[in-house]
Amino acid sequence: MAVETWRDARRGGEPVPLVRDATLELRAGEVLALVGASGSGKSLACAALLDVLPPGTRRRAGRILLDGAPAEPASLRGRAVACVLQAPRTAFNPLRTIGDHAGETLAAAGLRGRAGRASMERALAAVGLGGDPHLPELYPFQMSGGMLQRAMIALALLTRAPFLIADEPTTDLDLVAQAGILDLLAGLVRERGMGLLIVTHDLGVVARLADRVAVMEEGRVVETNDAASLFAHPAHPATRALLAAHHALYEVPR
Repeated sequence: MAVETWRDARRGGEPVPLVRDATLELRAGEVLALVGASGSGKSLACAALLDVLPPGTRRRAGRILLDGAPAEPASLRGRAVACVLQAPRTAFNPLRTIGDHAGETLAAAGLRGRAGRASMERALAAVGLGGDPHLPELYPFQMSGGMLQRAMIALALLTRAPFLIADEPTTDLDLVAQAGILDLLAGLVRERGMGLLIVTHDLGVVARLADRVAVMEEGRVVETNDAASLFAHPAHPATRALLAAHHALYEVPR
């Protein structure tokens, strides 16, 4: 799946490009990490792919290819591409149960009745939430952040999409929950052959999961390489700056 997209925002009547010359390729059964400093355009590039850009912005140009054929963003969302957002508490309606949320996803996928319930049970079991038969009756505020993130991944699995975008999936989670989510995502790629695009600023996550890495700076993809080569021989100054900042976090003062 290749994505070429540019993004504009209106400021003082003049269009301001936010994402330019951003080309990404995601293959089945691999993990592509999209990294960069805050404001580099990572999340906007993904939003353009899914046709969920924020108000005041638009996709001016670019194209999306699925298996080599042109595709429209709206036709991909929930069918070919599913999405897991950061900060899971903000992604759920607090007035609706987890089962209600799953019901909406199942209806969109054309699954109802016993078939829908069976699919929901399988998805919850796949993300480690299959032990409690009453879990679909819980409201978001009754669940921990790690459980909500797993529930969000379960909803993504209900779509049966072959590709998954995970935008900062471990944000606001404690270290134990983070490790569990990363192990879960790695298992889905390994066992289901999903293509995973993970957006993160944490190079530790990249080293743990990614097969390939794309680095963004000021709305452009400035470097793409396999993970091992990128860590060993960073070519672009933005990549070297990210690695230096990461190493500085773990330096022990002498």
